[in-house]
Amino acid sequence: MAAERPLLGASVYGGMAGFKDEQLVLLSAEGFKLVSFVPTYPYIDLNRVDFSGGPSWKNVEDAITLALYSGFTVVLKPHLDPAAYIGGYTPPESVVHSWRMDCGWRGYFDVDPDSADYRALVLHMLESLKGALERQKSPAPPIRFELGAELMNSTVYSPGRWAELLDYAKKERKRLGLEGRVLLSHNFEHHIEMPTDAVSRMTPEGRKDLARYIKGLDALALSQYMDLTAAVPQAERDKRLPDAAEVASAFQIHEADFREKVLQGMLGLKAAEIPPIHIGEFGVGTGGLKSPNLWAGELTPDKEKALDEQIALGHAGLARYLESGKGPPTASLWTVGRHFDVFGWGNPAYLIPAAAEADRAYLKAR
Repeated sequence: MAAERPLLGASVYGGMAGFKDEQLVLLSAEGFKLVSFVPTYPYIDLNRVDFSGGPSWKNVEDAITLALYSGFTVVLKPHLDPAAYIGGYTPPESVVHSWRMDCGWRGYFDVDPDSADYRALVLHMLESLKGALERQKSPAPPIRFELGAELMNSTVYSPGRWAELLDYAKKERKRLGLEGRVLLSHNFEHHIEMPTDAVSRMTPEGRKDLARYIKGLDALALSQYMDLTAAVPQAERDKRLPDAAEVASAFQIHEADFREKVLQGMLGLKAAEIPPIHIGEFGVGTGGLKSPNLWAGELTPDKEKALDEQIALGHAGLARYLESGKGPPTASLWTVGRHFDVFGWGNPAYLIPAAAEADRAYLKAR
C-alpha cells in the first residue's frame, strides 16, 4: 500500500480581531486539509505577555472546534510579536518605551519560557485544545501544539528552561486527558539550521539542554527559509534560476544538513532520537529564492514580475519535495502579506496565479 502523501496546509492568523469562520471556508474551498492557527499576543516587557492584545481563549477554542468539525488536521502555533506590529493594539503606558515594543523580530525576544506569563500561555492553549476536542464527537487526528515559535535568542540562552517548560506541558497534558490527542512540538526559526546564528552561540551545557528538549518533543518544525538555489551548480547560480526539481533538491539538502550537522553533529542526538521534522512555515519574500525570509522593501513593477516567477518556482519545488517521499509529514504555507498571500485571500492584489496553481495541483493530486 502506497504511503499517504504529506499534507500541505496554510496558516491562519489571529490577532486582536481573533479568528474568523470565513478563513476556514477559503482554505476548504481550495482543498486544504491542514490548518495552522497562529494566535498572536504582544510581548510588552521582560517576561510579560498582554493576553488582551490577541484572540480570546474562547475564540481559539471555537476556531479549532470548527476546523475539527470541518475535517481539518490542526496545528496550533501561538506567536509572540512586537506590539507595534499588531494592528489596533494600544500598549499599557507603563511599557511604551520598552525596546520590545518595536523590536524587529520575535527571535530577538528575551522571554523565559518557564516564566509565569509564558506558562499561562501554554496552559490556556492546552485548555482551549481540551475544550475543542471535547466538543468533537468523531475521532480527529492528533493536534500538533508548538510550545514555541521562532524564539531564537530564548532557545539559545535558556534551553534548560525550555526543557522545564516541556516537563510542565507534559504534566498538564496528562492532567487534561490530552495524551495521544495532542503532540508537543516546537517551531524553530530557519536560523537554527545555520550554526553561527544559533547553536554555535550556545555553551556546551546549553547544547546538552537543547538536545534534551528536542529529544523529549513529539515533533519539531522549521520555518523553512533557507537558500533554495542551493542545488544549482555553483558555476550556474548567478546565471539562471533553479527549476522546480532543483528547488526540491535544495529542501532535501537543508533538511539533511540540519539532521546530520546540527542535530547529530553539534547537539549529539542519535538519528533515532530526532522527532519527526515538519515544515511549520514556508513562503518566498522579497529576497526571492536565494533569501526567502526577506519580506521588506519596495520593488519596481519589472522586479515584482520577476519575483512572482521565483515565488511560483518555490511553491512548485515544495510540492516536488513533498511528492518525493523524502520530505516532511506536513508543510504549512505562510499566507499573510504581500508575496506570501499567493491566493489573494487578504488582498486580491497579492494573488500570484502560478504559485496558487502549483499549490492547487498538489492538493488535487492528493
